[in-house]
Amino acid sequence: MGIHSIRMPDIGEGIAETEIAEWLVAIGQTIREDDPMVAVMTDKATVEIPRR
Repeated sequence: MGIHSIRMPDIGEGIAETEIAEWLVAIGQTIREDDPMVAVMTDKATVEIPRR
């Protein structure tokens, strides 16, 4: 398996690291631009990240 780096959009407040809380799409599912793709957790909040 290993570690994979994913480019994250700037979610503000100088946050440099997040943890994936939940994948919001299934393998093979078609998604469009701006559809929620993943929920990430920081030390302050859980944020949904859309497909860009």
